[in-house]
Amino acid sequence: MILKEKDAYSGTDERGYYGHKQEQDVAFHLRREFGDSEQVRIIHDLVIEHGGERAQIDHLVIHPYGFIIIESKSIVGEVQVNAEGEWSRSYQGKWMGMPSPIRQAELQKQVLHRLITANVEHLLGKILGVQSKVGGRDWQTLCAVSSTAILHREKMPKSVARKVVKTEFVAKKVRDLVGNIVTEYLKAKPRFSLQELENLGAFLVEHTHALQAESEKPAHVTPTQEPAPDAALVSEPAPQSYVATDAERVASEPAIDTGATTEKMLTCKQCGEADNLVGMYGQYGYYVKCGSCSTNTSMKQPCPVCGWKSIKVSKDGLSYTATCRKCDHQYLVFRQREGEV
Repeated sequence: MILKEKDAYSGTDERGYYGHKQEQDVAFHLRREFGDSEQVRIIHDLVIEHGGERAQIDHLVIHPYGFIIIESKSIVGEVQVNAEGEWSRSYQGKWMGMPSPIRQAELQKQVLHRLITANVEHLLGKILGVQSKVGGRDWQTLCAVSSTAILHREKMPKSVARKVVKTEFVAKKVRDLVGNIVTEYLKAKPRFSLQELENLGAFLVEHTHALQAESEKPAHVTPTQEPAPDAALVSEPAPQSYVATDAERVASEPAIDTGATTEKMLTCKQCGEADNLVGMYGQYGYYVKCGSCSTNTSMKQPCPVCGWKSIKVSKDGLSYTATCRKCDHQYLVFRQREGEV
């Protein structure tokens, strides 16, 4: 399952373009292998920050037994790695040193581990009343290089050689690292449940979007200079002591796509119930609780126009409106029936 697609290239230099293309190629192979998988979640261009450190991960694979961080490198020519783990590459017949992509991925892994550990109580469940941890999980790193590169594997340390893979084989390598889900389960290895996989993926995607939104703010804007938000866009619910009239609700509701079908668009992910649902708000945003089976289902459903999975949901009165972060399509995702709030 792809939780976050590769971001579009916005640079102007040729080197950056080829680096982006290499990452797109890796994303293509991962999508083809795991696009429909419930057990494997893929996040591209993940940006994380914790403890004053920020890292950007080209590709993150989350699976029941751990994480795989993949660093993509566009390399035309030959690649050598000496006994100390130092990398060098040839370009137009000349050799030059380059930073180790494996070391880069290892540093990214450290930041990711700290970030998840700091938020573990919101992401993982408890076993016999004891909070689960991320210890015992597999933390793997890979470097995916261009398929046209020449790798001198015979000169590489074995610890490096097994982490370097050409783009065309990256999906197979990931599959081998994940292993057979059933076989690994029988080994009693610590594993994430499907709910924990969902929690981890949603948390990291929202974390990335928050950091990206912050970095996109104009540099000259400060908190005291920001204009007051448009009242029609405020998503905080009205105080309980105030009950808006029907006319006020209609006037304050944002413009939505009334042409798109919204009836029974949101159903319980467990039993398919569409009517006996109650809108709620929790750690990961708005969701509905099923009155039939008590299952929680996120309101962040894929955009009906472009299929994008990154959705922002806001609440106004009884209406929950979704906005696609990719195409800006806005639509009614759920409306609470009177008397059920």
